[in-house]
Amino acid sequence: MDEAIEQLLEWTTSIGVNLNGIHPKALHGRGIGIVATRQLEAGEIILKVPISALRTLSNTPKDITKKLSGATVHTILAASLCLESSPELDKWRPVFPSRRDIASSLPICWPAKLRSLLPPGAKILLAAQQEKFNKDWALVEAAYPQLQKDEYLYNWLLVNTRTFYHTNRKTDKLPKEDHMALQPVADLFNHTPEGYCTAAFDDRFFTFTTTRTHQPGEEVFIRYGPHGNDMLLVEYGFTLPSSLNPWDETCLDPYICPSLTADQRERLEAAGFWGKYMLDSQTACYRTYVALRMLCLPPRHWQDILDGLRDEDEDSPVINAALLKVLTKYDSDITSSLEQLASSSVGDEEMRGSLTDRWLQIRQLVTAAIKRLQS
Repeated sequence: MDEAIEQLLEWTTSIGVNLNGIHPKALHGRGIGIVATRQLEAGEIILKVPISALRTLSNTPKDITKKLSGATVHTILAASLCLESSPELDKWRPVFPSRRDIASSLPICWPAKLRSLLPPGAKILLAAQQEKFNKDWALVEAAYPQLQKDEYLYNWLLVNTRTFYHTNRKTDKLPKEDHMALQPVADLFNHTPEGYCTAAFDDRFFTFTTTRTHQPGEEVFIRYGPHGNDMLLVEYGFTLPSSLNPWDETCLDPYICPSLTADQRERLEAAGFWGKYMLDSQTACYRTYVALRMLCLPPRHWQDILDGLRDEDEDSPVINAALLKVLTKYDSDITSSLEQLASSSVGDEEMRGSLTDRWLQIRQLVTAAIKRLQS
């Protein structure tokens, strides 16, 4: 891997990429990251990548963009990685995650039986991701019937996990999800929710700037976004300990939605409160309490609270009891999922380990909420 990193840096230096006090490094069990080579102070620009070094819609070969006219930028960039061969790309590819790494870490590649054990929030995200991939693949398969689905999926996931928000005159009017670009070296930064470097771009450069001091040898991070662990697992193939991820949450929809009648659902939908009932490390979200009030209170009281005519605290003992019942059932299902994983031989050890970690993180959220309610 050291040889691949040096080859990458030799090429990127020749095209104007500038590293200042940082260096890519292979990290045990975590792929490649960026580490400080000296003490870094807050406010230092540590990486500058020329816009000309980015892979974007603008510099994708015209024959590909023409054949995939109307496709998303994600679709086109992934197809381009499959189809293109160049000395530059050959120097970049060796630092990409391997096919095995991608297949082991990302649930879209897991066996169906293991995917069935995903937490509810991750299942929702995975279904949306699978639908998006199927749509993109249908376009690519029609245009390039010689391409294999597994090959395209691998490159599609590389784009999904390694692109940065970027726009220019050609892509400015496209939907926000099409404002993406691949860039060398910068795609080696790992994620942290706090203490990360900031990224910005203009017409000439993409720049990365520290927001705090770093000691020599310390890993330097960026933030992929304010993501909970379900999102990180499905979209990027990893999770963080709950104590390190202030954005973590879990979905309660399977434990609330089935209890609501068709009429109750209709009223919640009309008010904009159907689904997306979440629990984080502090509390259940407001939407959850609106749904539980619908379950537990007379319709007039529910509407009065929504209209600000009734104090929501009046009914808090009843609503908290309903939430406790929901969480107790969820906790029982968590135990069942962990037991199934412990006895399973489906997939590989990394897949099962990632999924076990996720369920343990959710158990922390749920048991902490149960204790708060019981006290």
